[in-house]
Formats: sequence, structure tokens, C-alpha cells
Amino acid sequence: MTSATTRRIDSRTGTVIAAIVLVVNGLFYFLSSAYFGAHKISAPGVGSIVDSGALDHARWAFFSLSMLVTGAAVGAMIAPKLIGHALALVIAAGALIGAYGSLSHRMPGVMTAVLIAVGLLLPALAHFSWRGSRAGWSFMISIICVFGIVTFFGAPKVRNILGVGFWTAMILPGIQFVCVTALAMVRGEYRGRS
Repeated sequence: MTSATTRRIDSRTGTVIAAIVLVVNGLFYFLSSAYFGAHKISAPGVGSIVDSGALDHARWAFFSLSMLVTGAAVGAMIAPKLIGHALALVIAAGALIGAYGSLSHRMPGVMTAVLIAVGLLLPALAHFSWRGSRAGWSFMISIICVFGIVTFFGAPKVRNILGVGFWTAMILPGIQFVCVTALAMVRGEYRGRS
């Protein structure tokens, strides 16, 4: 393909992605109103009211989640190797922050040890993978896959422990999904290597 054709395909893809994100955020805006309208809270002397603070927070967190994941996905389309490895470093930093949070909330020691191990292993694996090591790439992508599944299904628990919203707790699994996808896009660079 010529570069003009590639730019035209990229601009069409970008337009489709932007439209989907706008539609999904619009749907969430209206559906969240319906949800919070059906789950009113009791206020003494007033009766049942919609928790507008929680509604605004849920909308903002969902918007942040969709923008971060979309931005990372678009970046992964343009430069999958760079974005995949950069997101692996972001995930490592998140694991180390999570390890600190695990210690401060007196969570099980196994959780803290795993988070520390992931936080220390991912930068080393990203380094070797960047330099062309197939073993480093495959081990890194498998760790992020497992970590992504655990954080996806553990998001409600994280929400309760840290006191954040559900959509805020879903940001890390979303970034992990994009990271795995970006790293899988460059699998051809590792074929035939040891």
C-alpha cells in the first residue's frame, strides 16, 4: 500500500473508533441516569433522592476508562511494539503501587509477594523482549494475560477495598488488554528466535 492509502485507512479507522467511543459514552450517560434513578438513596427529612455525586463520579470514571483504553489502542495500532512495551512498564509500576497498597491494607502476604514479583519481572522481561528475545516476549505476554484476567474479575474486590468506583477499578484491566493485544500484534518479529 502507498502511504496515502495507509493514511486514508488510518483516518477512516480513527473516525470509526471516535464514533464508537462517543456513542458508547452517550449510551452510558443515559443508562447511568436510569440506573441511579432506580437506585435512589434515602435522605432524612427529604425522602428518596438520586445520588448526583455518585452519578457524576461514575460518568467521569467511565469516560476516563474509555479515553485511556481508546488512546492506548490507537497508539498500539500506530506503534504496537513501542506501546506494548511501554504499557508493560506502566503495569509494572501499577503492580508495585498495588503491592504498597496491599501492605498498607494488611492484605494476604501472597498478594503482596505476587505484586512485587510482577512489578520487578515485567521491566526485565520488557527489556529482553525489546531486544528481540522470544522467551522474554512470551513470558511477559503470559504474565500480563494472567494478571489481566485476575484484575478483571477482581475489580469489584479492588473497588471495595480501596473505596474507588467500579469503572476506576476497571482501568488497569483495560490497559492490560490493550498491552496484550499490542504485544500479540508484533508476534511475527519473534518467530524463529529463541
